[in-house]
Amino acid sequence: MDFDVVIPVRNRIAPLQRAIQSVLEQELAASRIIIVDDASTIDLSKVREWAIKAGCRWKRLGRNGGPAEARNRGVDEGESRWIAFLDSDDTWSRGKLSLQAEWIAGNPESRISQVRERWIREGNEVKKPSHWEQREGDLFEQSCQRCSIGSSCVAIRRDLWVETGGFDARYRVCEDYQLWLRIAKSEPVGLVPGLPQVDKHGGHADQLSSLVPAMDRFRVLALLELMAESGLSLEQRATACSVVKEKARILADGAAKRGMIHRAELYATIDTLDLGGAASSLRAVASTLWEEVLSG
Repeated sequence: MDFDVVIPVRNRIAPLQRAIQSVLEQELAASRIIIVDDASTIDLSKVREWAIKAGCRWKRLGRNGGPAEARNRGVDEGESRWIAFLDSDDTWSRGKLSLQAEWIAGNPESRISQVRERWIREGNEVKKPSHWEQREGDLFEQSCQRCSIGSSCVAIRRDLWVETGGFDARYRVCEDYQLWLRIAKSEPVGLVPGLPQVDKHGGHADQLSSLVPAMDRFRVLALLELMAESGLSLEQRATACSVVKEKARILADGAAKRGMIHRAELYATIDTLDLGGAASSLRAVASTLWEEVLSG
């Protein structure tokens, strides 16, 4: 069972070294550990030298492309049948890869699976809300509401990665939501039983989720673009439509409270549209939303 492990990073030193160390200490060694420096503006040379001496590959991007592009470029550097991702601020337990490999061997039809994760804030575990717990099977409905797969928890077979085209680099945030949504429409997701194997560290100031406002804007975009494609069942389309309208109402209310009248009016309009129309109409709505998102 061969795994390429891809770790994207930007402007992190100590957390990155901690993440890499957790992969080096795996009971089942990764075939490749690929670190992608997403055009960091601080000096990572010391951790780079250490990582290369430990057998890791290091690739530096010439411009900041975001986590989607960094992960994609990392995958391109590997060739293993299985791909696993680790965020640069997260860590794995020593048995993560071995347990996932064992589960995969017993479920050869599965092309994507995840392990459970713990949430860590300021060094302490915090209780996860029940709706954020990792699940298995048909995750489409859950994937419409929120990110249903942990990026540091997943293992994906390369042929599925190729079929779906990887992360969409247009999405500077919610790129994981967008990819898992596309996969979940037709692919069941496996869950490795047992204790959490990932420590997901959060609450620090450089997290993109804390820097980008109203991230549901990107989720609405992902849903609209998915609905504009073929392949959704009638039930899936109805679910996606319902979630788009729900998120649009929340976005409109939030923008109105902040005095962002144009944004409030835009998302209020989405709630009134017939989203069961032609693909061209959905793409036109998405195009308008991209203009709003890119404007800040």
